[in-house]
Parts: sequence; structure tokens; C-alpha cells
Amino acid sequence: MIVVDTNIIGCLYLNSERSKQAEQALRKDPQWSAPLLWRSEFRNVLVSYIRKQLLSLQAAEEIMEEAINLMIGQEYEVVSSRVLNLASRRK
Repeated sequence: MIVVDTNIIGCLYLNSERSKQAEQALRKDPQWSAPLLWRSEFRNVLVSYIRKQLLSLQAAEEIMEEAINLMIGQEYEVVSSRVLNLASRRK
């Protein structure tokens, strides 16, 4: 399993200089995992692409659906108390 975030998922679906690396990671281990937050973050990225006219609404919807299908069953909630506890220990 590879734990990913929106940046990696975005590289997989949106053409970038790191797209090939994301594709290689997926081939190496197709079981990706991510916190549920990735969905909101990725929607925000897609909205930016739509507003810049780099993607149509239809293309963005198709990409989002494909990404959700990739990640379904491999998403998790983050326990806020654990995050806050860990963050409080860092100075």
C-alpha cells in the first residue's frame, strides 16, 4: 500500500512533470490509500483547471469519477485528536 495525497492523485490524472512518476508508483503498487480530505482538495484543483479553461466541466467530472473509483475502499478518516496531539509536540 502507498499512502498518497492530492498532489500524487493530481499528477496521475492531470498532465504534469511528475505524471510519469505517479504512473510508475501506481504500477508498482496499485493499492493507494488516502485520507478522505483528498476528495475536497482534488475538487478544488479541478475547479482551478476549469476556471483557467484548462479543463471542461465534463472532463473534470470524468476525472473526479475516475479518481474516486481508484480510491474507493482505500480512504480513511483522520482522527483529529491524534493530529492535534502530534502537532502539539512539535516546536
